[in-house]
Amino acid sequence: MTFLVSDFQLARDFYGDFLGFDEAFSYQSELGKVISFKVNDRQFLEFIEDKEAKSKTRLVSVSFETDHLEQMRKFLQQRGVEVPEKVTLDGAGNEVILVYDRAGVPVEFIDLKPSSLHRLSKGKFLSENRISKRLHHVGLYCNGVIDNDPFYVGILGFKEMWRYPENHAEIVQMNYLQIPDCAEMVEHYPSDDVNFSHPCFLVDDMQETIYTLKERRGKTQLAKPMVGKGNRWLLNMKNDDGTKVEFTEAHCVR
Repeated sequence: MTFLVSDFQLARDFYGDFLGFDEAFSYQSELGKVISFKVNDRQFLEFIEDKEAKSKTRLVSVSFETDHLEQMRKFLQQRGVEVPEKVTLDGAGNEVILVYDRAGVPVEFIDLKPSSLHRLSKGKFLSENRISKRLHHVGLYCNGVIDNDPFYVGILGFKEMWRYPENHAEIVQMNYLQIPDCAEMVEHYPSDDVNFSHPCFLVDDMQETIYTLKERRGKTQLAKPMVGKGNRWLLNMKNDDGTKVEFTEAHCVR
């Protein structure tokens, strides 16, 4: 995921010092310099500085990896999705295209090339201080949840893993859609806040995570953990721009 941030130092303080992710590299984009924090060899959080970030929609893109980007571009075009005329090369050395889902969320498809900064960082910048080693899901802004989402399910082939309520006779209020050939998911939960989009980190022990964050945060008050609709412990917080991050355990509490 790539977000706008009002100051690179804010990103370094929050995602680096506080959450413990290593800043792996930087590169140039059409919007300016990008700095990349590494969760694992497949997952990165990236930031672009914009002094007006607090007043803007801060999600720049959520990225899904594909091995055959031109085929994906043509496939999406055939299915009626507005796509760019050609694949482009980003500043990190990867091939990319950008499209939009039905809520206007920018969705990037990326082919990570062997010589790209992302691939060359394999096995590096994996701090032992990372609060998490994996993203469990990405929550994406939507103005309404529907069963069988025409973009994610109908076109991309995502699979509904869970919905609330679980009874399909009732109107869906939220759901989790599994990315094909992947253990990670997209969460859809309706929100009036266009900055709802967020990463959710998987942790083994929520209480231990809270203790660790308290030690790193000093006297700053943390949000209280809660049990979500999926019966898992959740912890939500925001950086100083108001961009949300979430933590969850893999198992249910009851």
